[in-house]
Amino acid sequence: MPVEVRPYGSDDLRPFLVAAEIPFAYAVRDEYVRDHERILERDRLLCAYDGDAIVGTAAALSLRLTVPGAEVAAAGVTEVGVIPSHRRRGILTSMMTRLLADVRARGEPVAVLWASEAAIYPRFGYGLATMDASFDLPGAARALRPAPEPGGHVRLVDVAEAGGLLPRVFEAARTARPGFVTRTAAWWELHVLREREQDREGPEPTFTAVHEGEDGPEGYVRYRMRHAWETHGHENVLEVRELIAATGRAERALWRFALEMDLVGRIRARHQPADSPLLLLLSEPRRLGFTLGDGLFVRLVDVAGALSGRRYAAAGSVVLDVADAGAPWNEGRWRLAVSGDVRASSEPSLRGVVERTDDAADIALDVTDLGCCYLGGFTFGELVRAGRAVEGRPGAVHRADALFAVDRAPWCPEEF
Repeated sequence: MPVEVRPYGSDDLRPFLVAAEIPFAYAVRDEYVRDHERILERDRLLCAYDGDAIVGTAAALSLRLTVPGAEVAAAGVTEVGVIPSHRRRGILTSMMTRLLADVRARGEPVAVLWASEAAIYPRFGYGLATMDASFDLPGAARALRPAPEPGGHVRLVDVAEAGGLLPRVFEAARTARPGFVTRTAAWWELHVLREREQDREGPEPTFTAVHEGEDGPEGYVRYRMRHAWETHGHENVLEVRELIAATGRAERALWRFALEMDLVGRIRARHQPADSPLLLLLSEPRRLGFTLGDGLFVRLVDVAGALSGRRYAAAGSVVLDVADAGAPWNEGRWRLAVSGDVRASSEPSLRGVVERTDDAADIALDVTDLGCCYLGGFTFGELVRAGRAVEGRPGAVHRADALFAVDRAPWCPEEF
C-alpha cells in the first residue's frame, strides 16, 4: 500500500506528537501534549500514513515575519520528521510539496523554519537567511571597555509583572528588526514565562530583569544560574535565556548587568545576533567563545508577493532570473523596480513593484539563494563569489545589493 499524505484528522493530538518525536527519540509527556493542544493549529497538521500508521509529520504555524521596513504573513514550518523505518522513500518530499501548496493556498508569501540538519531544506527551496550566535565566556574575561553609563535603570521583576512588560518590549524590538516572528499569548505563557521541570537540570529558577528609561521598559533579560560550588570556590554558570532590547542603551545596560553579576564563573548564551554588541563592549573579545551557526531558513512561496512585501534602501531596478524546481509558478524572470526618495531614517522604506518580464536577466539564481538575500542576511555579491548566482550584466550585483541593503543583520531569537 502506498504512503499517503493527508491532513491529520483525529481529535487526539497524542498520536501525531508521538510520531513527530520518534525521529528525535524524545518522550511525549502529558504536559507536552497539553501545551501543544494550545499552540498547534489543527487545520495545519499533515501526516504521512502507511495504512493506518503515521510514519511522517509536518505542521505550520500562522506567523508574521518582520522583513526590511515591513512585515509579511509567514508559515512557520515545524514538527517535521519521518520515522526511521520509512526513511529514503520520498515521504519527506511528498509532505514538503503538500505543505508548500497549502501555504500558497493560504496566501502566505513566505515559509520559515529552523533546520535540525541544515543540508535538508535547501532541497525544498529554503535558503539560510539569518545567522545564529552563541558564546561561552570565562568569568575572568568579563571586563568591559571603559564607556559612559548607558542611563536608565535595571530592576528585577516577578513572573506576574514580566507577563505585562515583556511582550511590549518584544513587540517594539520585533517590528524594528528583520527575522523576528510574532508570539501568541499561549507561546508567551508556555514557552517563555513558564518553567517546565523537563527543561531544568536542577532546582535553579529563572530570573527576569527589566531595563527602564524615562518612558518605560526598553529591554529585558531572562537568566538562571547553574550552581557549581567547589572546595576552592564557585564555578557557577550564568545562562542567558533571552535578552531582548528595543534600544541600544538597554542592550548595553542589560549586558553590563549580566557581566557584572557576582558569584559567576562563566556566562553562556544561545540564539544571539551575529552582530552582538559584546564583540565591541568586551576588553578581550577573543575570549568570548563566539560561535556562528545557521539560524532561520526562508522559502519564498510567492516570489512577487514576497519581494513586493518588503521595503528597499535605494531606488533602481534589477531583473532576477529565478529557478524553482518545487514551485513552477515562481520560475522565470522578474523585474523589481523601486522608486521614490529615501527617508532620513536608515531603515529601508521604498516600495518595489515586481512584474514578469522578457528582458535579459541581471542576476540568475535559485529561489533558495534568493531566500538567503531576502532579509538582508547575505548579499548578491556573496552569492556570486560563492558560485551560487551568476551576474548577467556588469554592475547588476552592485545595484541589487544597494536595493536590498539593511542597517542591521537580521536575527530570529528563538526556535519554533
